[in-house]
Amino acid sequence: MKDRRTQIVEAATAVMRRQGFGDTSIDEVIRESGLCGKGHFYHYFKSKEELGYAVLKLQFDDFAERGLMALREPTVEPIERLTRFIDAVISAQSPHGCTTGTPCGALATEMASQHEGFRQLVDALFQRWADQIEAVLWEARPRLSDDADTARLARFVVATLEGAWFMSRVKGDAANAAGIATELKRSVLSYAREREPAVVGTTQ
Repeated sequence: MKDRRTQIVEAATAVMRRQGFGDTSIDEVIRESGLCGKGHFYHYFKSKEELGYAVLKLQFDDFAERGLMALREPTVEPIERLTRFIDAVISAQSPHGCTTGTPCGALATEMASQHEGFRQLVDALFQRWADQIEAVLWEARPRLSDDADTARLARFVVATLEGAWFMSRVKGDAANAAGIATELKRSVLSYAREREPAVVGTTQ
């Protein structure tokens, strides 16, 4: 059973995804979460800003737990893990708003523009996402070309996936992201060396 604080954060996330952080009031969060009143809210959060930090962290923690699962599959080769991850993120896109597939780009962007603390947190969370992708690319280093910059390539993957999500939302067409995913995977694979053919032993 979820604790009360988590229930409040999830309720606030639902409201903010619909109408944004700036247009969400504490009263709306109280109604959405079924709290008794503001006193009950302030027992868990000192301010709307403190709640905002919790909302951002929940989104990225949820993504790290489920969205990044494909990157942690030890039985799959690193490059294949990354391409599967890209497919998994794109398949989770929705033209109607945020999904569990990606951190919610629109809400995170809005909040980062309104508060320096939010901006720093969003930056750190996106960097954490990029770091996990870079770790997979580094694991694949023997198969990558010498000019592959794993840190830059990881940031490129993050930026492209967030851009694909945003375009899908604007166009109202989740299928639009499929073509972007194809080009992204092609770009990643362009850094991969061809496998050397296996050496077949000969009998004397």
